[in-house]
Amino acid sequence: MSSDDELIDSVSGRECTTVIGFSELFDGDLKRLAPTPWERVLVVADSVTALRSVLPQLVAMDCEARVIDVVVGGRPRPGLLTVPPRTVAGRIVSVAQLVSVDKPVRTRHARLTVRFRSVVRLGDALAAVLQSRPGRFQRPTAGLRVGIAHDRPEAMTWACGDPSSIRLSPDQQPSDDGGPGRVDVVLGAAGGTRHGVRTLQVGGQERRPTWTEVIGAHRQSLERFVSLTRTDELLPPVDTDVLRPIGFLPDSTDDAVWLRRMSSTTVPRLALVDGNGRPSAPFDAWSGLSDRVVDQVRSYRAVHDDPWVHDGPVQQASFLVQAACAALPVLAGRLSDTVRRLVGDPLALAFESVAAADLDDRVRREAYCMDIRRLAFERHGARRRWAAIAERLRRPVTPPASVSVVLATRRPELLPRAAQQVAAQDWPNIELVVGLHGFNREHPRVRELESTYEGSLVIAEIPAKRVLGDMLNDLSALASGELITKMDDDDWYSRHHVTDLVHAAEYSAAEVVGAGAEFLYLEALDLTVRRHRASGHCYAPRVPGAALLLGKDTLAAVGGWRPSQRGVDTALAQAVLDSGGSMYRSHGLSIVVMRAAQGHTWDPGVEYFLLGDVDQWPGFAPPPGIAGPPPAPRALPVSWFDRPRAASGTS
Repeated sequence: MSSDDELIDSVSGRECTTVIGFSELFDGDLKRLAPTPWERVLVVADSVTALRSVLPQLVAMDCEARVIDVVVGGRPRPGLLTVPPRTVAGRIVSVAQLVSVDKPVRTRHARLTVRFRSVVRLGDALAAVLQSRPGRFQRPTAGLRVGIAHDRPEAMTWACGDPSSIRLSPDQQPSDDGGPGRVDVVLGAAGGTRHGVRTLQVGGQERRPTWTEVIGAHRQSLERFVSLTRTDELLPPVDTDVLRPIGFLPDSTDDAVWLRRMSSTTVPRLALVDGNGRPSAPFDAWSGLSDRVVDQVRSYRAVHDDPWVHDGPVQQASFLVQAACAALPVLAGRLSDTVRRLVGDPLALAFESVAAADLDDRVRREAYCMDIRRLAFERHGARRRWAAIAERLRRPVTPPASVSVVLATRRPELLPRAAQQVAAQDWPNIELVVGLHGFNREHPRVRELESTYEGSLVIAEIPAKRVLGDMLNDLSALASGELITKMDDDDWYSRHHVTDLVHAAEYSAAEVVGAGAEFLYLEALDLTVRRHRASGHCYAPRVPGAALLLGKDTLAAVGGWRPSQRGVDTALAQAVLDSGGSMYRSHGLSIVVMRAAQGHTWDPGVEYFLLGDVDQWPGFAPPPGIAGPPPAPRALPVSWFDRPRAASGTS
């Protein structure tokens, strides 16, 4: 699955007894290897994306070997290619080694070698080393077992690397007696049913016409195509397990890249080329943007799309939603009506709202990238698209994860503001669990909250002597949500805060996720600052307590919150890491931390928050999307220099 001759040669890819090239995988019937197991199978792919795209084909080849060698070009992000567990499909792993080869740079790659005590199917081995494991979030195809009965490669991208998907041969029946090998849905060139199994029509030239064909099409054909653009039947889902915002860089270079077609290849291939003519790794138009290319262009200020580089509107729309899911700063300009219908109006409006000059501001650039990622993730992400298909097929669909917001407060006067922050969240399934620390339900603010809050609400009275950790354990025990997130009563949050945390938990597969507490409002100076702006979009040893999210089962597994007044967030992070879990820090645009002028248990002085590389804005200057009223001017303290002399104790 590689067109990189240098990479293939450097890993001795042509020295194998049997060599099958990328193009041969789609010539007629499925390729069958020898009926007896091999000693070793070497798989070479340009990227993890390319490997996951052809996984149904590799599963169907039914190849067995004792040693599986997987070579992937570039430098895959952690978690995309992983050492398998002790056993795979009942076969014991003898040796497993993952090596990153960085020199020479042109043939940089990762190599994973797994030796088994007995032969194992290639498909089972690849499923174990690729990020397709079941967990809190369902597999990419929403639990459906997909069969692909199509001779065009783009049909396989619909499976998004789901290990249970398989390419069917022309004479292969998609259903049996209902056993575990049964196929739930078939992707084919025509709709209807195949041996009693529903067939979804995907791919095909009539569904991916070129710009010329769209312009010159007969009215009947054009009307049918336009009607299809109003549904989700044309664009393949985006594999958000590989195309994701991990590694996003808030600071960028002044250069940009432009989408170009690679003219030296017979197979249509694209690349992103910078102002000096340096291209990224190429990628196939059918499999789309790859994780390898995304990592190569992260540092550029902008990614310019060109509609005429693409064969047609479907290919352009596919590229745009893939770039959006990866949080690339893509500039699309004015979209055609067809592309607009394909990507959806909200995402199209976001694309058209930004010009190249807007990306000069790094906060605006990052906010734009996070907005298009969120919109593309919700409409075009694999799990969302397949859940909609499963619903059409009347199959069980897992609802969006339920989230309980745990909020403890000693200040009843802040209850209305805090509840407003939670009520503004756009995640569809939220419960608010409020802990009244040292006051009771008869307080007027509490009674007002109970009568006006329209969402799911749980209120608990917590004795004043309970320390913070015990109080959080009390509230977490009352929470009914699958996921628990902690919010503070005096901070500001965006309406997408919970949504972004849930998305981060999905694409990172981390046990704990959180937003970076980068923006602070310093009440003593009436100043907004941004610190540690490069600390987000990565796995980290801890996340801020005011914006963390984890599964209720994870919290129980590590023993809950530590029963102490301070350091409960740090103790939780350490417990998760000690248990072999991981933590992921998302972007810092969804929270502004209120740093009051006084009353802190830890107070290094306001000057501490101005040290280092810090962005500053006068007054309350939150990033785009932050909800809630600004601080009241009357709450600002009087400067020491403005106090009367008598008040300072001097004569």
